[in-house]
Amino acid sequence: MKLSYSLANVLLVLGMLLLSGCTKTAEWTLFYYPDASAIPVMPLQAEAINGYYETLEQCQSKAHGMQRLSSSGVSGFGLGVYQCGHLCEFDDKSVLVCKTLSQ
Repeated sequence: MKLSYSLANVLLVLGMLLLSGCTKTAEWTLFYYPDASAIPVMPLQAEAINGYYETLEQCQSKAHGMQRLSSSGVSGFGLGVYQCGHLCEFDDKSVLVCKTLSQ
């Protein structure tokens, strides 16, 4: 009885370790401005966030898809512009900042 309890604990710990190794945090944030023709000069706005992605390529792919939808008239706006921010967070003054911004 004690042996099976120990085996169950070992399996539980191994399972937790395996699952924790499979998760990855999103490093890229998509900022999309559907009604703009140029990237706004104002600071980044949380309202413009349209998703979180593990890679820059995933972020860009989603943005291009949103632009295709915009240009087809689905959203009712123009083509739209985007930025993908790397490692974005709020600073101590509640301003959203990213390490880098890419298109």
